Amino acid sequence: MTTLAGLITKDAVVLGCDSLGTSTRYVIDPIDLLDYFDTADKDFKLKTAADGKPLLKSFVDIQNKSAAIPSSHMTHLTKLFSLAPLKAGVMLTGITSIGNRTVKNLIEEFITDKIPTFNDTEYSIKDVSEQLTAHIFSYYEKEFREETGIPSLELILGGYGTKEPLPQIYRIRFPGKDIELQLPGNFGIVFGGQMQEIQRLVFGTDYGNILRLQKRHIELLRKYREMLIETLKKNHIQFEVPELSKDDTVLLDLFADSWSLKGFQSDWGDFSEQNAIECVDFFVNIMIKSQQFSSGMPTVGGDVHIALINRTRGFRFVSKEEYHHQEHYIPKHEPLA
Repeated sequence: MTTLAGLITKDAVVLGCDSLGTSTRYVIDPIDLLDYFDTADKDFKLKTAADGKPLLKSFVDIQNKSAAIPSSHMTHLTKLFSLAPLKAGVMLTGITSIGNRTVKNLIEEFITDKIPTFNDTEYSIKDVSEQLTAHIFSYYEKEFREETGIPSLELILGGYGTKEPLPQIYRIRFPGKDIELQLPGNFGIVFGGQMQEIQRLVFGTDYGNILRLQKRHIELLRKYREMLIETLKKNHIQFEVPELSKDDTVLLDLFADSWSLKGFQSDWGDFSEQNAIECVDFFVNIMIKSQQFSSGMPTVGGDVHIALINRTRGFRFVSKEEYHHQEHYIPKHEPLA
């Protein structure tokens, strides 16, 4: 699990991420399954519904009670890559390996084997995204089969093509090979991976709380219907108050008609390059610190890696990128042969 942040200004793209790698497993607390068992029975037999059939109907019922729990950590994971000599970079979240090949290795293979084909030709960031997607998917489809469950991988690729005057960011999702332009025609910030606390700041709430608010909103409408029915009865008024249908709940959705909570406001396009760097660092650190002090095992953490991409000088790491042993240091990102 990871936090990715990509910011587009009028002058640059800034990409940033954490460096903690986490493997997760889906586990179940046996207590969560008690709903399906008769706790008053000494043998804890399965509860049955009104039709006499067990409440526990299939494996899916158990699966729905499971939760993804971090099971192992890997520190100093590389998630941010230069696509030099192109003026572009890419970040990843999700699986880090496809079979015996790491995604890092596949990206480096793309740089050495595929990027030279862009020399002396016009290209867009979309062209680069499509070719990188095809390259990675050629390994993806060989390794994973639908019947075994296909793990997910998400890339955020940003920079400058020769066809567009302004920088762009694309989001790429596997296994669907979905390639989507982010913030079309606008400036701003996009996120990938884990972003609950960031969403609460930027959008006023996070996706999980949006679902809770929607559910609570419908519950209150139903309660209000019951109050209306009771009031009509007390006043001896014969009128049947209709129940909320599925169409009604869609129409009365708390967040319908683009209504949203008030969130973070900023003139993203006018950020200086230094402002953009500090902003990306700020958002990634929000997730790192919130997870550091949460009750669960952190899934975002480690050093923050940040890169600046502009039209004149291309991709440059802003964070200190080096390997070290005791007092000896070497650059982490030397030019590929």
